[in-house]
Amino acid sequence: MTGTRVPSAPLTLTVLSDAAAIDAAAGDWRALEDRAAEGLSYFQGFDWCRAWISAFGSTRIRPEIRTVRQGGRLVALWPLMREQGHVRRLLPLGAPHTQYAGLLIDPALDAKTRGRALTLLGGGLAAAGHDLALLESVPEGSPLSALLARHAPLSGRTDAAAMLDLSAFRSAEDYAARLSKTQRRNRNRRRNLLSRTGELAFDVLFPGDPGFEAALRECLRLKREWLRETGRRSTSLGYAGVDGFLASLAGSRETRSGACLSVLRAGGRLAAGELGFVHHGHYYAYLGAFDWALREASPGKLQMDMTVCWLIGEGVSTYDLLGNAADYKEAWSNRTLRLDTYAVPANLTGRAYAGLWTARLRPGLKRLYESMPHALRRLASLGQSLGIVVMIA
Repeated sequence: MTGTRVPSAPLTLTVLSDAAAIDAAAGDWRALEDRAAEGLSYFQGFDWCRAWISAFGSTRIRPEIRTVRQGGRLVALWPLMREQGHVRRLLPLGAPHTQYAGLLIDPALDAKTRGRALTLLGGGLAAAGHDLALLESVPEGSPLSALLARHAPLSGRTDAAAMLDLSAFRSAEDYAARLSKTQRRNRNRRRNLLSRTGELAFDVLFPGDPGFEAALRECLRLKREWLRETGRRSTSLGYAGVDGFLASLAGSRETRSGACLSVLRAGGRLAAGELGFVHHGHYYAYLGAFDWALREASPGKLQMDMTVCWLIGEGVSTYDLLGNAADYKEAWSNRTLRLDTYAVPANLTGRAYAGLWTARLRPGLKRLYESMPHALRRLASLGQSLGIVVMIA
């Protein structure tokens, strides 16, 4: 990447922990985002982090945004938060809503200065003030994985993000032409089935567009209905105020960036929708939902297909289905990226939590819950009759 090299000057670490300090750094933060555009950086951006703090910040959850400056210039930033509880955890800011743990670092830094900046950011991970630092969904090869290189990721907690590389397609028509015969047949079958409900209409809405908030509320309602019907739980959707948080996220039709909502209607009825984020040519498919009553027509898959075509037309390079492996994600992707979990204990409590709960009990309980018969799992989800349901979500 070309550009003005960062002048040689001492590095200084500052921690932002209140709204005033965070707002004062907004301009520098956004400028660093633009310089560090490559990588999975949406969830470390100012708009996401500031909206999350406004929605969920409290005395129990305090932001700890570590910043490094060189000669007054912001060159690195790591958004974290401290969570007070029975176990005091240092977490990526926005957990569990944040999907990738990461940090921003200026690509103009030379290798030596870059290493010093990462060392400053990572100082105190094993110090007093918290029991452990728990960092989930750290992308392989990312600046954060470099910072954590001296720590081994937790075995058995590896995940993978599924992605579809869109850069190979010249147009939506080119994408459709490269589908296999079976894929084209299934695509037409879904469209024909759903068309029986009424005329199909697809649109992409941005915050501020008429109908955006109403469509988002309907998508969230449909998502929760799907969770109930399939006996699943979502920790992130269980947060009080999450609907308002998602509706508050910034997005722009003019620049085709930030939050956007793909909407597929059948006869005027919302059949499927997907909340996503466009950030420096990368699209994050954050939350998808479909009308359970129309499931035989697979409206969600049809909406995803239309969203992909729209993204290709907008010049977006990647359709990112994020982590948490699923068969449908594998079918839609042509590459994956490993995601690791790191637990850095600061004391005996942290070591016990990392070694027993995080690495062993929680994954085991989750596997047990997911292996339950559908009817029993649905009953547990509806009535919360099993204590493990809440703990493992």
